[in-house]
Amino acid sequence: MKFQDRAKIILELLEQQHTVKVQELSERFGVSVVIIRKDLQRLEDEGKLIRTFGGAASCIVDSKERRRQSSMQAIADRAAQEICEGDCVLLNAGTTTLLVAKRLRECKNLKVITNAIYVAQEMNRYNADQVFLLGGELGEGLFTHGSGAIEQLKQYKADKLILSASGLSCVSGVTTRHMEAADLFRGMIECSREVIVVADDTKIGFESFYHVSDLKVVDKIVTNVYLENEPELRKMEEMGIQVYRCGQRNAK
Repeated sequence: MKFQDRAKIILELLEQQHTVKVQELSERFGVSVVIIRKDLQRLEDEGKLIRTFGGAASCIVDSKERRRQSSMQAIADRAAQEICEGDCVLLNAGTTTLLVAKRLRECKNLKVITNAIYVAQEMNRYNADQVFLLGGELGEGLFTHGSGAIEQLKQYKADKLILSASGLSCVSGVTTRHMEAADLFRGMIECSREVIVVADDTKIGFESFYHVSDLKVVDKIVTNVYLENEPELRKMEEMGIQVYRCGQRNAK
């Protein structure tokens, strides 16, 4: 099947269900995930879809989802400003960290460590001096985890960690919905000099299933402006964490 034929079906699927996954498309068309990712990149370049971590989303979304996408982009833009030329940067798997990776194309002489195949490919397209993809067990969302990845992490010392978490609160700290990711996130935190958490308003004050760490390990939080989160964010600032608020006020 040619690209044009796959593209037509992909766009029809997006019209029906708004999102698609790389792995599912690979199985549907009987081609490698590499080919599917190239297809999605080409369609994004043509303005026909928006790539996300592990898949793609329709350009036509409702106003609520559009606000959320705008918030994540603003967060990624601000987080990217924390990265300096020559930094060694560690990024975990996540939609927001993928957006950060896209914003780092102008930053020179970077060394990038990640457990996300998609983030590694994104960085490799630009001018990262070196890109290190952690080995280990391959998760469903095209990210690695497990003892192999954790052991490999011990070889590195990153200047900055950009961490996408499922939940962030003063009571529960940093949490994730992925059981297999919790230990790896702890390893990432331990090998990083500065920890920058990226989290939109739906993550602030929210407790997910698996505990990663207390907030004391977090140096900076980048989130979007949302009035109801202000009491929680001010408590975090009182703990000595720098909090950056991005974009316009959002309503859920």
